[in-house]
Amino acid sequence: MGRVAEAMAALDKDKLLEAVKDELSSGTDPIEVVEDARAGLERVGSEFEKGKYFLMELMWASQIFKDAIEIIGPRIKQKYGVTKSKGRILMGTVKGDIHDLGKSIVRDLLECSGYEVVDLGVDVPPESFVKKTSDFKPQVIGLSALLTAAVTQAKITVDDVKRNSYEQKVKFIIGGGVVGEVSPEELGVDSATTNANEGIRTIERWISEAD
Repeated sequence: MGRVAEAMAALDKDKLLEAVKDELSSGTDPIEVVEDARAGLERVGSEFEKGKYFLMELMWASQIFKDAIEIIGPRIKQKYGVTKSKGRILMGTVKGDIHDLGKSIVRDLLECSGYEVVDLGVDVPPESFVKKTSDFKPQVIGLSALLTAAVTQAKITVDDVKRNSYEQKVKFIIGGGVVGEVSPEELGVDSATTNANEGIRTIERWISEAD
């Protein structure tokens, strides 16, 4: 891992931002800097799964990653300009749930990779997903649901979007604590994961295959 990844994995905000600025100043491609930060974030997720990091550390990792992205993002636009969007993704945490940690990380990484992302936020009712699907015409819809009580709302959301967007080919992916409690087939989604990087790879593959 590079300096950026190491600082990210150590949850050291000052060192992370210093390393990001140093890499950018030395001419490192900003996309490579994002990938290095992403590698560090993956390490944080791995440590969390092992029980070495806890929810507080995970939340802090999300915040300092966001701080790094705020520095790197403008440099990506400066270097590559406004490029054609690689694809459109609609995201949101379903009604009755206000958790957005994993969703925010996925959103930031997708945006830095050149995708157009609309994040509806948290506690989003099914009708909001339906309306935005009609207006935005996403290729992928990502749902976040941590609470067990959100399972029903996730299924309702998927069913309502499918019922009202039958002319569109939309893939569904869900992430959060409900993953593992019910099968993707029961929710009507195409994929389910608790791993942000796995979710991103799935979304990128779907959009690439659709081109």
